[in-house]
Amino acid sequence: MATERKRRVLLVDDSPAFRGLLQWYLGTLPEIEIVAEADNGEQAIAEVTRLQPDVVLMDVRMPKMDGLEATRRIRAGSESPRILLLTNHASAIPAGLVAEAGADALLDKAELADRLPAEIANTTHLTRATGRHD
Repeated sequence: MATERKRRVLLVDDSPAFRGLLQWYLGTLPEIEIVAEADNGEQAIAEVTRLQPDVVLMDVRMPKMDGLEATRRIRAGSESPRILLLTNHASAIPAGLVAEAGADALLDKAELADRLPAEIANTTHLTRATGRHD
């Protein structure tokens, strides 16, 4: 039986406490490898270009550049990670904005324990930038 490659994840949130909580939680999942953290959209774009993660977990509201704009810019480039936007108020963000930005999903932070493992595992697509199969 072949061993599946770990999903390489970039954490992006302006709250160090929330990033720490996510890092702890994801550390309990053996299929996940956290490759870096960023605290704003500008840093996220740089880290995606540098590291080419499989999945980006990104807060919607951050200083300097929000998650929606960072997602648009990542999608305009050659990298193609799965981008999961995170928020405390998913119902307050129109689905059209999320789709227009190019995000794969919008997740409410209160529901992460229930939904996050499946959303991260759903990276079985061929990435445009590298041609890798997950």
